Amino acid sequence: MKHPRYNDPLPPAYEGVERQLMALFYSGVYITNADIVKVGKSLGLQLPLKERTALLKQIMQHAYDNDMKPAMLQAFIQLLQERIKSYQTLAQAFPTAAPLIQTWIQKARSTAMLLQREMRSNPYE
Repeated sequence: MKHPRYNDPLPPAYEGVERQLMALFYSGVYITNADIVKVGKSLGLQLPLKERTALLKQIMQHAYDNDMKPAMLQAFIQLLQERIKSYQTLAQAFPTAAPLIQTWIQKARSTAMLLQREMRSNPYE
């Protein structure tokens, strides 16, 4: 059964974050269902494994309702940093693939910087 609350659109402040995180092209990182559930758990949510976008919307709505936006963003930044470390290990192990992997690293770093800026932004602007 779908929860009607999570079919509602996200608050405008979260839409850009959702698009950035869900698109591999922009973030350089594929965020799995399990990754999203892990972030939810760090925010006190018990989520079943289901479609990524629905899970992310649940987490974002929870963060919005409970004034947990900085904690949510920090959890995603940590996830991105873990992936960057994995990518760096891959680049060292496979030097011929390093140029491609460096592109992923740069995208992941850019996404982490975007989330850090979002954390510092004024919610009343």
